[in-house]
Amino acid sequence: MLRLSCCILLTIALAACSSSTPPAAKSPAKTRSQTIAKTVRITHIDHATASSELMLQSMSLIGTPYRFGGSNRSTGFDCSGMVQFVYRETLNVSLPRTAHDMAAAGKVINKNQLQVGDLVFFNTNGKKFSHVGLYIGENRFIHAPSRKSSIKINYLSDKYYASRFTGARTFFVK
Repeated sequence: MLRLSCCILLTIALAACSSSTPPAAKSPAKTRSQTIAKTVRITHIDHATASSELMLQSMSLIGTPYRFGGSNRSTGFDCSGMVQFVYRETLNVSLPRTAHDMAAAGKVINKNQLQVGDLVFFNTNGKKFSHVGLYIGENRFIHAPSRKSSIKINYLSDKYYASRFTGARTFFVK
């Protein structure tokens, strides 16, 4: 009897969740490709000054646990949450939340133009800009790699990341 009651309650709850407004009242859903990220350009501080501050702030996060959707020290970070946090806390600059939107908001640069504080992007799950890290110089970047890890430093030349590198972006006016 208890099992039957649970099934009935579950059915009612699911039916309530699936109710919808008539199609004419729905607004069209935006797909990721339709989302237009606002361009971000940093002009209030020069790149050289900002880069050392960005690196110091990001280095202070090494060892912080990965958490999907995370964006603070106490609960952990995912890759874009870490980058967003570092830029906000260091430069008072608001970046988009996702790696995809960060890539869209930044200025495309070549790998050989990377400077400390620029962003590096990777395809780690079948999407061109699914992972982001903060370039810290000497072919290294800091990032929140995965659920099984914590914030750490890797080389762009590491086999895994070299084969998945999809581009670099800057927010600094040059």
